[in-house]
Amino acid sequence: MVLAGLDGALLCGAVWGLGSALLLPAIAALVPSSPAPLRHAVPRALAVLSCLLAAALGALTLAGHSGSLLSWWPGLPGEPFTLAADALSAPFLLLFGLVGAATFAAHGPDGTPAGAAARLSLHAAFALGLLSVFLSRHALLFLFAWEGMTLCSAALVAHDLHSARARTATYVYLALSHLGAALVAFALVTLAAHAGSFQFGALADAFSHLPPGERSRLSWLFTIGFMVKLGIVPAHVWLPMAHPEAPAPVSAMLSGVMVKAGLYGMLRFAWQMPGAPPENWGTALLMLGVTSAVAGALYAAVESDAKRLLAYSTIKHGGILLLATGLAALLAANGQREIAGVALAAALYHAVGHGLAKALAFLAVGEAVHAAGTRSLESLGGLARRMPRTSVAALFATLALCGLPPFSCFAGEWLVFQALILGFSSGAGQLRLLAPFAGAGVALASALAVAAMVKLYGIGFLGRPRSAQAAAAHEGSPLPVAAMLALATLPVAWGLLAPQLATALGAPLAVLLPGFDAAHLAESSGFQMVPAGLQSSSISPAAAAVLLLVFALLARVWLRGTRGAAPPLRIAPSWACGARLDSRMQYSSLGFTKPLRLIFEPVLRGERELEVLEEGSPYFAKKYRYRAGLPAVFENALYQPFVQAVLWSSEQARRLQTGSLHLYLAYLLATLVGLLLWAR
Repeated sequence: MVLAGLDGALLCGAVWGLGSALLLPAIAALVPSSPAPLRHAVPRALAVLSCLLAAALGALTLAGHSGSLLSWWPGLPGEPFTLAADALSAPFLLLFGLVGAATFAAHGPDGTPAGAAARLSLHAAFALGLLSVFLSRHALLFLFAWEGMTLCSAALVAHDLHSARARTATYVYLALSHLGAALVAFALVTLAAHAGSFQFGALADAFSHLPPGERSRLSWLFTIGFMVKLGIVPAHVWLPMAHPEAPAPVSAMLSGVMVKAGLYGMLRFAWQMPGAPPENWGTALLMLGVTSAVAGALYAAVESDAKRLLAYSTIKHGGILLLATGLAALLAANGQREIAGVALAAALYHAVGHGLAKALAFLAVGEAVHAAGTRSLESLGGLARRMPRTSVAALFATLALCGLPPFSCFAGEWLVFQALILGFSSGAGQLRLLAPFAGAGVALASALAVAAMVKLYGIGFLGRPRSAQAAAAHEGSPLPVAAMLALATLPVAWGLLAPQLATALGAPLAVLLPGFDAAHLAESSGFQMVPAGLQSSSISPAAAAVLLLVFALLARVWLRGTRGAAPPLRIAPSWACGARLDSRMQYSSLGFTKPLRLIFEPVLRGERELEVLEEGSPYFAKKYRYRAGLPAVFENALYQPFVQAVLWSSEQARRLQTGSLHLYLAYLLATLVGLLLWAR
């Protein structure tokens, strides 16, 4: 163990604090006479403190203070396991710490004491695995942490033992996650066999001495394996199934932080390795990123389940991250390193900005869903009056996820657009063809994302309650609400301080793109794109915020003035022919997105079913039942044939295993003859 200075203390405190938060509920459950606070209050406080220490470690590492190692010998052959923070992991550590602290603070003791303690322990184990992924400097430890993170999060997805939907989501999540992990493990073990070591430094050195074909193959294995965790089409199907089933604080960690571990792994192993990325890597990532961004935003816009809508939004933003990474690789390969630095800065900055906003959205929507007892937007509504503090947090989250200034997602997406424009203008190879296509795709995805977020907040929180449960909803316990409101300040700060915070990414950008100066990203006048002096590509988030605030104040003053001058209220028949207004006269989630469903019908392939329940006149029935839905296009086209093939093979194997003794002897004889012929 080599620990020195403040960074060493923060590293040790974060790891051992989460380890203690993991063990305390289990110990308290085994000892009936243990104090009640040991089951929840104390471990939750330890977890919050540990996450804050991890955030401080990330911020300190971004400032250039790093070097401490935490190492121990696990009893396995080879070098000791090593944990350390470095420049590349620093922004992800900062995101993990900020989101983790909020999610643990919002983790309430719901259900039975034993169930609440088990969920908290699994939450701490999941967080410890995720933290270890960002801190690992040993390939075997990285794989253990990666698998532990997946298994603990899968257990939290399946926390409702009576839900068939949760069980199905868990199976799909585990199947695809293990497939991605197998590709990563194969690549790491192959690289370790060449290096004779599991240390990251030795792996990088061995990678640089491999033949170009072998380097390309390993880079693609890393890329595909980590794209599964990032939720990229077509390996995205687990994400909208698994993320909504977990408790809200865990969903916030899944979408806010764990998805970004896919980007971190891709940058660490498919970019940072000497000789990587391979040829055409950037083109493939850019195309997949555009596809994922548009598909995720489209399905989010037409989704009526509030938590699934947020999960599809995560796919959209994962596509933006992949697109920015591929764009940076294309630009760097064509010698446009300054613009490539802008694209890489967009990926890193947007990863943190989206993580903060999406964690806040899941916490706020999860609190609303818990209070109303349903995830369907058709049964929500009117929550802004009944849960005002939660609705404020949800409003901040939805505005940020719309990509509006001055919130957190605006700066990253704006940088992506600028990198596309500058890359096209510079005439960087195939970007002359790809940049317009990618720019149009990102613009379409952004517009669809705005529609999805307007629907989520407008139908879920505004208007009249659409169900008795929504009408009876109220604010939850003070601590989760306070955690949400504290987290709500971070997307605003991340957007307002973008010119200053972007320069803090200089350390990871210098690692990924040596020679790039992050100071070019900002000037005193606002966000300044490279090359410096290009005034037409600058923007100040703070100035935009001031203008929006002034506009809002003037609008409020004008409304107050016109209200005072208005004539007294006059009672008259309403537009509803004198009928009393109720929630059925509001826009529904299905009605709000009807134009989008019609426009994108060739892609969505919507299903409709009309059933007559009670006959009336020859022309009009008395009662109908109407059902509309969207088929699982990717699942049916890509995965269903594979699943059917596996089931058919299993059925044939089962038939072979059940039969007469004579048939088994015939199998043995045929196998023996075949082996003799093969050995001859």
